[in-house]
Amino acid sequence: MKEGRLSTASRGYIAAVSLAAVLASAVFWHANGAAISLVSVLLIAGLGVLAHAYPIQGFRHQAYQMTLPFIVLAAALFSTAELVAFILLIHLAEQARLRRRLPIQWFNACDYLLSAVIAAALYHRAGALLTDGALGQVAAALAAACVFILLNRVLLAGVLWLARRLSPVASGLFQPELLAADVVIAWMAGPMLVLTLVTGPWMILVTAAPLVLARPALAGLLDRHDEPILASRERAA
Repeated sequence: MKEGRLSTASRGYIAAVSLAAVLASAVFWHANGAAISLVSVLLIAGLGVLAHAYPIQGFRHQAYQMTLPFIVLAAALFSTAELVAFILLIHLAEQARLRRRLPIQWFNACDYLLSAVIAAALYHRAGALLTDGALGQVAAALAAACVFILLNRVLLAGVLWLARRLSPVASGLFQPELLAADVVIAWMAGPMLVLTLVTGPWMILVTAAPLVLARPALAGLLDRHDEPILASRERAA
């Protein structure tokens, strides 16, 4: 978003997404989460905070986090109240470290909350329709992750267009390789979910370990994605 005052359209869009996040939380409210231990909750929340507070900077001030697997876990295992608290917590941690403009951070939190609540509703719906067992849980988690990724980027594309006149193509939000990277990262949530439920909370740490390698890989992909754009800018100058 621009450094100056937000346009009326941008403010209206942010207000609409905020209202949609609140309404979705109310409509898809479920008071009880999965029967998981307090250690599991703390590990998911702690790793989610750590991942979200250290984003990878992309083109045009975009940020990419390695938080996706933990959001899917939270959507699958937490109650709605816990999920809301988790989304607010990871954005508060990011804000404490990076000090983004408050309208930007507020929109990001509402975007994530709306996307996560709908992903949680899909996970529980898909879980009821699919066969019981590990395969059904993995399939439901992957479906929830894909819905989160798509809805999150669609909402972000809307605000970028209204606030910066940046089209979805120019923003790079729907570049196939970047979408594929998000899906690969989110794919970890399925095995992480099943192994955690079967073997216990400490499996979260084991299954999250590949994120350490995924981070530099995504950073390199973003660098390669930015090079043609930067080169065209230099030629134009």
